[in-house]
Amino acid sequence: MLAISALAPAHAQSHDGPGAYGALIGDILYSNDSDHFHEERGNLGYLFANGWGLGASLTHYSAPDFAATGRGGYGLYRQHNAQQTTDARLGVMDTDGHTTVTGALDYMRHITSSTGLGVSAERDVVDSIVGIEKGLTYNSLMLVLEQQFTPRFNVGAVAGVLRFSDDNTRPILRTRWNYELVANSGLNAYIKTRTYSDSNPNQGNYYSPRWLNEYSGGLSWRTALSDKMVFFVSADAGRQNTPGAADNIWGVRGGLQNHRSRTVQWQIAVETTNNRASGFMVGGTGYRYTSVTGRLLFPLN
Repeated sequence: MLAISALAPAHAQSHDGPGAYGALIGDILYSNDSDHFHEERGNLGYLFANGWGLGASLTHYSAPDFAATGRGGYGLYRQHNAQQTTDARLGVMDTDGHTTVTGALDYMRHITSSTGLGVSAERDVVDSIVGIEKGLTYNSLMLVLEQQFTPRFNVGAVAGVLRFSDDNTRPILRTRWNYELVANSGLNAYIKTRTYSDSNPNQGNYYSPRWLNEYSGGLSWRTALSDKMVFFVSADAGRQNTPGAADNIWGVRGGLQNHRSRTVQWQIAVETTNNRASGFMVGGTGYRYTSVTGRLLFPLN
């Protein structure tokens, strides 16, 4: 969520869109945490050859003494070319009896060979237990910058604001500084930062300290296993500061995806972290979050 693509090195596809007869598109998520909160989500859609499409979503949430289901439908638009990328969806979601409009827009344009500027906007459900029960939502608007300073050094930044329906406003700034340690090796060192503040904190609806500052550093590696498949992995550790607390944070992510020369695009990834700021759950001491994600774009020719 929230312009994540701007905070990781870009790896372009040589074929990136629907075929002559459109494309099937979908994604899945399974997650659980140390509070025994589980989420299973699936999205499935069809893109026409012109990039427009339709999709449906089904989500199930569960925890001790809690269960909820979300269902929705939406329209899609996707356009990727050498100059710019656009991914958009807009629809209606019913979650535990609360119906709301949801949507997202991610737009990035390469204004020079080394600079990309974009915007990311989103409206969605606050997927904590209390957030689901109360029907809380958030709106976000972010500006995105990608700058390639040298062939081996790039920086991504996202700055903007989240507005929650419980009268909380959250200005936020995230950055990622990435350096390839050995040219053309796929081995990178990176530093990530995140800072935000909440205007109406600690209401108990979701994780919302009055302010948060964090930094972490790590290594990532990508390598082609064949002309069909790429393996990727990253691991980082750092420090998170909030009012009255300073905690060590860490995260690990790895998976497989299609080689960029392939027409069918897919990815499977596993991630685990102890960072409560990665989502909306309140969490407690010793918090852990683990997720498995998958995505597919299958052009029809």
